[in-house]
Amino acid sequence: MSLKAGKEALLRKHYTEAIAILTEYSQDSNDLTSKDYVQAQIWLVSAYKKTGRADKAIAICEQLEAHADPQLQKWAQKSLITLRAALDAPTDDRIRRNEDVASVIKSDPRRYRKKDVTLSLPSRYTYFLIAAIVLTIVAIIGLQFLISYGISRIFTDYFSDAWVKITAIVSVVFSVLLFFMSPWIIDITQKQYHRIQWITLADLDEKSPEAVEIIENFCEKYNIFVPRLGWIEDDAPVAFTYGVISNSARIVVSHGLFACLDDDEIAAVYAYQLGRIRNKSFAVLTFVSAPVQVLYYIYVLLSRQSYRAKSAKQIWQIAATFANVLYSLSNYLLVWLSHASTIVSDRFASEVTGNPNALARALPKMARQMLPFNQPAMPTNRLLESTRALGICDRQTMTAIGLAMEIAHVGQTDQDPYRVFLWELFNPWRRWLEIHSTHPLVGKRLKFLSGYSKQLGLLTEYDFAELLKEEKKLNKKALYQNFWRDLLIQISPVVGVVIAVIAAMLLSQLYNRWLLLSLLMIGLGLGFMLQGSLRYPDFRKVADTDLVSLMIDPYASYVQGAPVQIPGELLGYGTDEFYIGYMLRLEDQGGLAFINYIPNFRQWIIDPSNTIKNLEMLCDRSVIATGWFRRGKFPIIDLSTLQPIMEDRPKQRASLTSYHQFWNNIGSSILVLLGLLLLLLTARLF
Repeated sequence: MSLKAGKEALLRKHYTEAIAILTEYSQDSNDLTSKDYVQAQIWLVSAYKKTGRADKAIAICEQLEAHADPQLQKWAQKSLITLRAALDAPTDDRIRRNEDVASVIKSDPRRYRKKDVTLSLPSRYTYFLIAAIVLTIVAIIGLQFLISYGISRIFTDYFSDAWVKITAIVSVVFSVLLFFMSPWIIDITQKQYHRIQWITLADLDEKSPEAVEIIENFCEKYNIFVPRLGWIEDDAPVAFTYGVISNSARIVVSHGLFACLDDDEIAAVYAYQLGRIRNKSFAVLTFVSAPVQVLYYIYVLLSRQSYRAKSAKQIWQIAATFANVLYSLSNYLLVWLSHASTIVSDRFASEVTGNPNALARALPKMARQMLPFNQPAMPTNRLLESTRALGICDRQTMTAIGLAMEIAHVGQTDQDPYRVFLWELFNPWRRWLEIHSTHPLVGKRLKFLSGYSKQLGLLTEYDFAELLKEEKKLNKKALYQNFWRDLLIQISPVVGVVIAVIAAMLLSQLYNRWLLLSLLMIGLGLGFMLQGSLRYPDFRKVADTDLVSLMIDPYASYVQGAPVQIPGELLGYGTDEFYIGYMLRLEDQGGLAFINYIPNFRQWIIDPSNTIKNLEMLCDRSVIATGWFRRGKFPIIDLSTLQPIMEDRPKQRASLTSYHQFWNNIGSSILVLLGLLLLLLTARLF
């Protein structure tokens, strides 16, 4: 048996098979101090822990504790603490898995005995939806008017009242045409890029009989035609609806959705889509999403061309980046309408199914299914990205939930992974994250769904009622003190710019026309310098921890990193469009951590081959990562150092040192020096 076969079995989560392979490999090994033998022992510890055999894992760790390598000793000692705590803990004190995450519970306390119930939702959410529909329509027409105005200025310098009327008429006519053409545009993009197929109710009945029942009852009750049902062969879980008239709506789902959900959960997802048809938000979302999807696929085409081009690659890359920026900005047109529509549609789905718990289970399970397609430094799934606003959830805010659900599915941890929702419920930074998301955060939606369960007298999923009681135990003062501190760090460059503008206005009579630019550069540089010094605290209080403990911390900062040290196995690396440097993937005993690594100038710009060599040497090896943890769209660690736990080749020692603070100081210092230089030069010349 080979070490590679053992690792592959471990990655597939075939833990019994992995134990058999690694045990046989260890028994056949002649050198008990070799790197491969030690690696096999480390993987055995992980496999034994995953299968609940802590006693076996403890025996191996006690042997490794006597190893000559100090890093390996430290790892073994830390593992022993965790394993002994898990072994000694009384059964009642250990986490009990909520089996509803893996399968549907059919018992009465989880589901109401009737469908088509009435649930209470504050009326302000309905008014918010109406206002969002009106404002979104006004915004898109106004944007088209501004574009038309800009084009008109090319042909005339004098913009008379007649030009204003013509521009307004053209904008309205174009908007009406776009409104009715938008479903056709989305049909084309989905057919071209995702090979959408159209199925019948009979086809759907084979996969989800309850979904068919929900659709038929809905159409009969509201006297509309059955929506056109689409199917996409993609492993990512996706469900979205589009159209402009209720009688010609389309509901499209993917294979990945059916792979991760049970019948009543699939029915709840279809009911959510029917809710959007019922509240008419689907028409406006389609109207705005059509050009947004076109922008996204223009970006995809330009990106492909930049890779294929033999010349002028940089030009294609710049064009692709510009298209991506336009696409990202255009999503903000949909944010408020999508948020309002989601809250109302969640209630509608709960009413028509009488089963709010089904949707409460579906959302986290979809997050877990998305995880392979929703990681930094991994190729973006085009279907997930292009249907963000039209779909049931925003893939950009689902990574942390997906990681927690994966941990809950494995079920081997002394922490409660469902506490991951606390951050989305109570941390003040959740609102900042929601502003940049096309949907409310999952934690917020589960709060509403648990409220509907209580109205029906049902038990809640994930013991959500108990999670909500945690609010009383939280230190609100500390939460908001941390928030205001983080906000100051986040906006410090903006504060520097504002101070520079005020100073330039006060001194405008005493200096020259270059004063504003000079002070702007100085203020911006000082702001970035302050931001970097506060974002990365020193390591005097570094904590040995694991990913689960970091993810479930409701006090985790969006901005300021917490010094941490995590042992694990480096799975791979890549680049990400939102982060400079390299993104590394590290698996610890609890889950998957994402690490941002920035080399120094020589290793990154001049000669990156040595960096790549070190990364390749460290891949698939047990390492210790030290850095700063932050909780944003996904949990991330800004790396300080990464070292192998055991090194049997001292002369070829592979380790990484990241330079986040260095690059921040260099960039901010250059801005300040350029501003001062410009100030001095213009003082002499003008």
